[in-house]
Amino acid sequence: MRSRVEICRPGRWLLPAVVLIAAIALPVAAQEDVKPADTTPEQAQPDPASMNRPLVWTGAGERGLSQTFPDAAVWLELEEGERALGLFYPETRLPARGAVVVLADQGETAASGLAGAVARALAARGWAVLTLGLEAPSPVLERILAGRSAAPDPESSGEAGAESVMIDVMKSEIPEDLEARYRSRISQALAAGLAELVGRGYESPVLLGIGRAGIHVTDRVLEGANASAVIWVAPRFYPADHKELPERLASLGTPLLHLHPSGPDGGNPGWSTGDRLLRAGVPGYQQQPVPWFSPPSEALGDTIAGRAAAWLEAR
Repeated sequence: MRSRVEICRPGRWLLPAVVLIAAIALPVAAQEDVKPADTTPEQAQPDPASMNRPLVWTGAGERGLSQTFPDAAVWLELEEGERALGLFYPETRLPARGAVVVLADQGETAASGLAGAVARALAARGWAVLTLGLEAPSPVLERILAGRSAAPDPESSGEAGAESVMIDVMKSEIPEDLEARYRSRISQALAAGLAELVGRGYESPVLLGIGRAGIHVTDRVLEGANASAVIWVAPRFYPADHKELPERLASLGTPLLHLHPSGPDGGNPGWSTGDRLLRAGVPGYQQQPVPWFSPPSEALGDTIAGRAAAWLEAR
């Protein structure tokens, strides 16, 4: 019997094996060699200085609002070639009762929060309304307005440490200048809003400020604005604002309605704005509690508009 010896030929299996190994190894090598774009040092994070400048006015969503409400958008000319966007709500009931400039709460646009709801409800009651947004201050300016030092905390770390670096870079800026620029920009927008309504034929419009906007509409009148009345809606004041508020308002000479959430402190824990102003005998000052909803709803805007319109029409 002959024994049969077979010689294994590598050509039958070597080529498929090589192809299989290459198919597995190549993707792994590609993943190791190619670095993700988002880990590149130059593109890892935006420049911190561009994100947290002490005062960068982004327009409170103005460009988007002008596209969303093209028929209502009104561009107001300010100083140094700047502009502010207002939204105009014409009265839907004749004869017209008058006009109101509504300054939204801090961080709200001309259409968001209570501003839009109050404007629509006032327009339905025969009042023409121009709403304005209120840009939120930067973290540095927020601390200045709140009465805290802008100096960094030596024990802070993490995000606070990054902010401290930004503060050091900007420490050449004088805090008073930052606050003055911020308040001046808001005052200019209010003045331009009043002028816009007067130009449309409405005499002595009313100024209405929501939340943090309360002090800004008051300052505009104290600076000589031709407003027939001032209305606060749940005002919130920084310490520097309310410290001398009764003394400042003693010379206001303009009727002031204070609408505040129901409660003993009027929504200001630790002290009552209304009680202080009443004790000081501020002329023309009145306060009314309002049932409050959180978050604010369309119904709350209608309630506020009803109170404001009734008070204005009864004067």
